Amino acid sequence: MNLDYDLSIVKGIGNKTQDRLNENGIYTVKDLLFSFPKSYDIYEENPSLLRSEKSTVIKGELDSNPVFIKHRTNSNAIIFYLLCYGNRIKCIYFGGDYLRYKIYKGANIIIYGKYNSFNKEFVVSKLFESNFISRIECNYKLKDIKNYLIEKAIKDIFSNELKIEETLPNELLQKYKLYDIKNYIYLSHIPRNREDVRQVLRRRKYEEFFWYSIRLEYLKSLRAEIIKPKRIFDKEKLKSFIDSLDFKLTKDQLSVISEIEKDIKLDKPMNRLVQGDVGCGKTIISIYAAYILILSGYQAAIMVPTEILANQQFQFAREMLAKRGVIVELLTSSIKDSDKKDILYRLKNNRINLIIGTHALIEENVKFDNLGIAIIDEQHKFGVMQRQKLIDKYKYTDCLYLTATPIPRSLGLTMFGDLDISSIHTMPEGRLNTITKIVNYRAIKGLMKSISKELDKNNQIYVVTPLIDDINSLDVMDVKKAYNLFNEYFPDKKIGIVHGKLHTDEKNRVMNDFYLGKIDILVSTTVIEVGVNVKRATVIVICDANQFGLAQLHQLRGRVGRSIYQSYCILLTNDSENERLLTIESSTDGFKIAEADLKQRGPGDYLGNDQSGYVGLDYADFYEDIKIYECAKKDAYELLDKFKKKELESNIFNDIIRNEVANRNKNN
Repeated sequence: MNLDYDLSIVKGIGNKTQDRLNENGIYTVKDLLFSFPKSYDIYEENPSLLRSEKSTVIKGELDSNPVFIKHRTNSNAIIFYLLCYGNRIKCIYFGGDYLRYKIYKGANIIIYGKYNSFNKEFVVSKLFESNFISRIECNYKLKDIKNYLIEKAIKDIFSNELKIEETLPNELLQKYKLYDIKNYIYLSHIPRNREDVRQVLRRRKYEEFFWYSIRLEYLKSLRAEIIKPKRIFDKEKLKSFIDSLDFKLTKDQLSVISEIEKDIKLDKPMNRLVQGDVGCGKTIISIYAAYILILSGYQAAIMVPTEILANQQFQFAREMLAKRGVIVELLTSSIKDSDKKDILYRLKNNRINLIIGTHALIEENVKFDNLGIAIIDEQHKFGVMQRQKLIDKYKYTDCLYLTATPIPRSLGLTMFGDLDISSIHTMPEGRLNTITKIVNYRAIKGLMKSISKELDKNNQIYVVTPLIDDINSLDVMDVKKAYNLFNEYFPDKKIGIVHGKLHTDEKNRVMNDFYLGKIDILVSTTVIEVGVNVKRATVIVICDANQFGLAQLHQLRGRVGRSIYQSYCILLTNDSENERLLTIESSTDGFKIAEADLKQRGPGDYLGNDQSGYVGLDYADFYEDIKIYECAKKDAYELLDKFKKKELESNIFNDIIRNEVANRNKNN
């Protein structure tokens, strides 16, 4: 069977199914083979996982009559107690009204789900008949396509003679005892047991990391071949810029500035990552770096992930540089077409020195006359390809990446081996550490009194919830509940709501109103994790804080403490002994927290159902799979020359070369 044939030749795929697969981006036999499951449900009994918060099958005898309740989201739920493996455990099953006459005290049942330690209950997602046998189900998460249809199609395809090109060098398959390509593909779709799942995920993550690393190593080798024009700038003007600031740069800021100056003077393009906590002063460093290139006769670009952040940085940069004759412009998707056309014309004709924007900067029609530096703020929010599109706008571009997510140095050097890394540990002078406190829900009245005092000072409050809607839990705070709670205590205050389901324009309007002080309390999900600098926001209340990860809690805490006012981070929870919360309460050092995060999370679980991933990676995760990445990166470094010399052949590598050649031809 030819892998390039369309799906009509596959038994069981009719016209309607083919159309639905096409809608999911699957057009050929090859597309279908490489459309792997997003997760696996392993249905097998494992008593050791009962309280592990990992999905498992358990058997037991009902020790109570089931109680049928109406959940507040208008869905039905059943609560019962189960005797299993010497434990008496509370169970809850949503939407199970049809079981009203099927389960009863004394009945033996088999259930699948996972334990929720926060609510101290086993959340049941499936009940099995008494003839249950262990099995594995693949979850493709394709729109309007049943999982079993994929399995049937894969079996039919493999019943034919297939020639599938191996995508990894044979020496790597042998080195790590990885499945060969045919076994890998077949068992990815039709695993026989838990070990098959472990092995296919092991190869899948390794392969993603390997080709990711090969591409970075190849880009690095191309950059090494580039000799950029010498940058000549007026040091006195730079000194004057620093002296004119109404704040004093920290020791770390000055050190990073020195490293950037040295990079810019070299004949190789700069490729540096600056990492530091929220509020440590990375923005002024980015403007300083841009100013160096502007003084050298080049243009500069700063790309940020949100329009609100772009507007804020634009205002700050114009305030810093306009009086020095620097022309600063803003480019986002909401700019009017007539204004955008004018900006693009002036940018192409070198009448704009510094442009600040969002993803709009990487659009095809954005042309520079001579881009000298591309600065990517919150670089982890952009994929590799997105960053590269901006960098490739001009051949000799210096690159500066900024991140407010501190990375342990050992991990940073591995993840970003192609970058030089600068770190800012010290905070600006006069900045007070945010006081972090774990507060139990039982003490909510006392908390509201403290918040009232902050509001009386005309300060503002963030309230963050883990959910937009509370669908599957009786106790987790969502946006609506939080709004009602704070509205009850503060009926005279203006309360706004923002979350990911809102239209971008509405989201920006609410955030801007909060920035301007028109909103006193902003109830939000984590969309404010990367947000605006609201100086009068002095309190952030994180509801059900135990539901968040360490790094995320630290990022959220960074929304306050942006000025001279004492700020507070309240971790609201019923789980006061949670290890993550205790870590956050005791430390404000983002680097120590990142180390603790890596330590607490460990090397990860090959069988994890929730693939957190990374921008540009579908299955692998740098934090969870760091050991796999270290191996893949080392192998990529050692094998790149063999690919370049054609000692190893790969269509994937050929595609990488073609893409990079096309990018450079287009931009030169």
